Amino acid sequence: MLVGGEFYEDTFWLTDQPTVSTEKMTFLNGGKACLAVISAYMLDHGVKKILLPSYLCPTIVNTLEQCGLVCEYYQINPDFSINQADLAEKALNHQAVYFINYFGFLLPPADRDFLTGLQQKGVLIVEDNAQTGFTDQPTGDFIFNSMRKLTAHDGGYLLTRFDVQPYIQQHQGQVNRRLPVIRSYRKQLAEYHFQGKGRHDELTRLYAQAEAYYDADLVVEGDVQEQAQIERLDWQGIKQVRRENYTYLLSLISGIPELTPIFPSLQADNMPLGLPVYVSGVPRDGLFDQLGKAGIGLTIHWEEILTDPRLNGNPVAVDMASRILTLVIDQRTSHKQIDYLVQKVSELLGLGNGG
Repeated sequence: MLVGGEFYEDTFWLTDQPTVSTEKMTFLNGGKACLAVISAYMLDHGVKKILLPSYLCPTIVNTLEQCGLVCEYYQINPDFSINQADLAEKALNHQAVYFINYFGFLLPPADRDFLTGLQQKGVLIVEDNAQTGFTDQPTGDFIFNSMRKLTAHDGGYLLTRFDVQPYIQQHQGQVNRRLPVIRSYRKQLAEYHFQGKGRHDELTRLYAQAEAYYDADLVVEGDVQEQAQIERLDWQGIKQVRRENYTYLLSLISGIPELTPIFPSLQADNMPLGLPVYVSGVPRDGLFDQLGKAGIGLTIHWEEILTDPRLNGNPVAVDMASRILTLVIDQRTSHKQIDYLVQKVSELLGLGNGG
């Protein structure tokens, strides 16, 4: 049985009509494109440094630095809340602060209030909803997401009160080398899973090529076909399945002491990316590898922190990155697959079939 892994081409959630209101948002090529536009606006308005959370994907840092911003960091706590004392001190010397709604969970109200307070003092706030999708509770001056984290489509939506069109126009007409490759990958991945067609090594090659193009190119404009399909997805249905799966998986792992959920309950209306846990008592990497051999493709957000010299000097972040593992609960996942995931975890931890 296969669980998790990359998203494949799937029309199951497509509807006949748009299901989300995006008229106030700008559709771009993805999260990286959104960051490029935000960076260009900031630099054009005299903002040269940005304060980032100590726990984040290094590709965010890569993009911001490549765009010309200087990156510095404030402390994130092990429960993914903000260390307000640390941020308060460092924000005195910064005009821009970046925060992340991790795993589709909004920051605690006290943290959001704190950021709003900085905003009222003139600090620009960038809200990263790459793992969150669409939210009706935006906090930032710039709010963006990344659709490929949640579905088999490329694109990202940027919401801001500022005029960013001049910075988008600078990138008009760029060739999107990634899109035909990733579309081919997603189509062939579905055929491989469900029809037994194709070869795994070809899929690996296509995915690596698509990611290489994404890393190398800075394509800003979004694709109209990708946008149309994203906006026709049944987002309410997707959210409902993700929430149901989260609750179901949470109940099944409650008896596994080696797995500690980072978010032990859902928020009122959030759409979770996955179910992140801290692994204890056994090596996280060994568990991850063994589950992969059993056909369970999980994600570590973000193991690259451990080897990135810009981020691995923070002992709290390093400890978090060495223990974290994100379990699968997305809209492709059935209760039978979740049962299989928990069964394999239990077997590997020597708990039998129970948990």
